[in-house]
Amino acid sequence: MAPFMARPSPPALSLALVAASSLSLLLVQGSASMSGGGRVDVGDMVMMDRFHAWRGAYNRSYPSAEEALRRFEVYRRNAEYIDAANLRGGLTYELAENEFADLTEEEFLASYTGYYADDVGAHDSDVITTSAGDVDDLSASCCGDVPASVDWRAQGAVVPPKSQSSTCSSCWAFVTAATIESLNKIKTGRLVSLSEQQLVDCDSYDGGCNMGSYGRAYRWVIENGGLTTEADYPYTARRGACNRAKSAHHAAKITGFGKVPPRNEAALQAAVARQPVAVAIEVGSGMQFYKSGVYSGPCGTRLAHAVTVVGYGTDPSSGLKYWTIKNSWGQSWGERGYIRMRRNVGGPGMCGLTLDVAYPTLQ
Repeated sequence: MAPFMARPSPPALSLALVAASSLSLLLVQGSASMSGGGRVDVGDMVMMDRFHAWRGAYNRSYPSAEEALRRFEVYRRNAEYIDAANLRGGLTYELAENEFADLTEEEFLASYTGYYADDVGAHDSDVITTSAGDVDDLSASCCGDVPASVDWRAQGAVVPPKSQSSTCSSCWAFVTAATIESLNKIKTGRLVSLSEQQLVDCDSYDGGCNMGSYGRAYRWVIENGGLTTEADYPYTARRGACNRAKSAHHAAKITGFGKVPPRNEAALQAAVARQPVAVAIEVGSGMQFYKSGVYSGPCGTRLAHAVTVVGYGTDPSSGLKYWTIKNSWGQSWGERGYIRMRRNVGGPGMCGLTLDVAYPTLQ
């Protein structure tokens, strides 16, 4: 016998269709009113269809018609910005709609960043020592011959990008875990996904979901004796009480950490040739909607977001040199969760990425 399939009754189906149509009409009429035209034009309808398609693709719903209208207006502005930027040409990268298309830039930055400078100084080139011992001094070995290109992903030393989510400003924890994951693989041959939640809950030097720094986090990991796995202490995107029993589990450890001299891309290249490293950047213009290519700004040096440099190379089509950077905005963003940022631009680097460079060590 075929399984019973519940079907909406004709009255219920009609009510659903009417509700959907009413919402669409409200959105379009509200949009026309807000634009001052007082009428619905073809552009409104086209953009509304596009908005509905986007909502379906990302399973987006809103608590009220008024909120839907507000989000539609944000989406419209973002879509127009993306279209104009791509049509204008002259960019070394491409933008596209993604899951962040109904967020203003201010909302996005408030939700998806989370870095603040370490108290040892974001621009301090001194070597950092810890209670666990001295740290490698990169300045003593920099900067000899290094490979023309490096990709730690190809060497199996990078856990795929994750998402910090919109409810937790914890990029600092993701970068801390990512760099230790890679170092652990390089040193032991084992690639293990480590726990960002352990850092969010237990690291007393940082702010959990209210920002932090990888320099402080490395200190905590050293003092704690290591990090446990993501499977053991999974991510919840909110700060809770530290699970001290799980925090005592150590799947990977570090014995120290160091800093790369600022404003020195040659030193950064030498560091990345040895292992993935942590950097901080300003989230530049359009980065919210980055899709592919070599990002070349515009951007400044107001460091607000932590990311992991996992390689570098040269784009074969444009000849532009780039850094390969792992982000924490999920794999639907950018190049499957990565962004290539222009390399060898001088000064503080693209979006300030040479100003606060750190890496964990294991003796």
